[in-house]
Amino acid sequence: MNHTSKAEWRSLLAALNRSLFAGLDNAEASAFQHRSLRRMAEVASARSAYYRQRLAPAMGPSGLRIERWRDIPILTKPELGQNRAQILNTRPGPETGPVRMGWTSGSEGEPLNYGRSDLADQISRRITQRFLRLWKTDGRERFAQIVSTRQEANGTPEPTQRRGWLEGQGSGEFHVFPVATDLRRHLAWLHAIRPSYLKSYPEVLAELARQSLRQGRMLPMRLLISGGGVLTDDIRRLCREAFGCAIADFYGAEEVGSIADQCPNCGEYHVCGENVFLEIVAEDGRAAAPGETGRAVVTTLFNDAFPLVRYQIGDHVVAGGSTSCSRPALQMLSQVKGRSSAIFRLKGGRALWPFIPSDEMARLANVQRFQFVQVADDLVEFRYVPRDGVGGVDELLLRHLVKAFIDPSLEVRSVASARLERDENHKYAIYRSLLTS
Repeated sequence: MNHTSKAEWRSLLAALNRSLFAGLDNAEASAFQHRSLRRMAEVASARSAYYRQRLAPAMGPSGLRIERWRDIPILTKPELGQNRAQILNTRPGPETGPVRMGWTSGSEGEPLNYGRSDLADQISRRITQRFLRLWKTDGRERFAQIVSTRQEANGTPEPTQRRGWLEGQGSGEFHVFPVATDLRRHLAWLHAIRPSYLKSYPEVLAELARQSLRQGRMLPMRLLISGGGVLTDDIRRLCREAFGCAIADFYGAEEVGSIADQCPNCGEYHVCGENVFLEIVAEDGRAAAPGETGRAVVTTLFNDAFPLVRYQIGDHVVAGGSTSCSRPALQMLSQVKGRSSAIFRLKGGRALWPFIPSDEMARLANVQRFQFVQVADDLVEFRYVPRDGVGGVDELLLRHLVKAFIDPSLEVRSVASARLERDENHKYAIYRSLLTS
């Protein structure tokens, strides 16, 4: 493992395991993060000439100097994409297991092909399981999820079912329905299976709540779980009215894994310090003060396949302050402004959550950044920043992607632009609708 001895690695993994299952006090958590940062800086420098140059201001004869951490330049999404080949290591070593490849457009509308080691995935899975237990979910009960898949819109998405979703706590039914269909089907499905728990994107939960209230058919549940979007106070109120329960929010990213999860005790977001080191950077470059909005800058701690060091993920978050929460709280967020999306409203009263797989979008050449904006019930605009500064995309491929993955009834027109506007959350809304609900 480069210069990290086997004894040091075993000690670090023991601390990681204890943190995931029992938690560490703040002093122990800080020491664990510093050790993990030193190891990751060592791994990145040893295996990538690109990182060796970037990390040089903070490296000394004995490795990383933590006090010089902020001298390392922040890594942007375009820089990551341009230097991906120098960062990716598909054979990081037996310590971290095999590597899984994936695609994401994240919050910037720029497709990225990333790698995740098995160890990194295991850590995020453990954090998710801990999150479910903290919210006192019962693994014997029914759990439903509406999620993006590669299912094409002109197919017929169907729900699937298996047993077991909470480790060590029963074999409750786990139901999954692809999101790429009319949300009225999802609502009918939910009424049929009557789950105790439902997980999906906040915009999907909100639309299901609106439809439920319009129908006058209440659908009581014990807990909703949201992720992958902006969870607003309005969505929380709407869902509580329709479903009679709270929403627990989880913040993560495909290429990073778990970042922070909302606490049932204090309502704030606890940063997942076993997986990432998070910095909240104000616009002037300093660390954001409690209550202040800043850019989320993350460093992954155990994904040796695709190290991300001071990576500006594209989200804006609000720094948390001190808390009397009984959970360990090395770092807190009070709000995740994160990503935004939209429900597309089509002819005949249909509503759906748009999604085109990132690897499919990567087939469109000459596209640096993009967004789909619905301007009519049968038309979307593909607004994009061309890489060559001139413009021009494969119109036939673009039309195929929209009809195959969003809806066959939609037409699309492309609009080249020098820049795309950010929304009120400082984000590029990859999917946005100008139609009202």
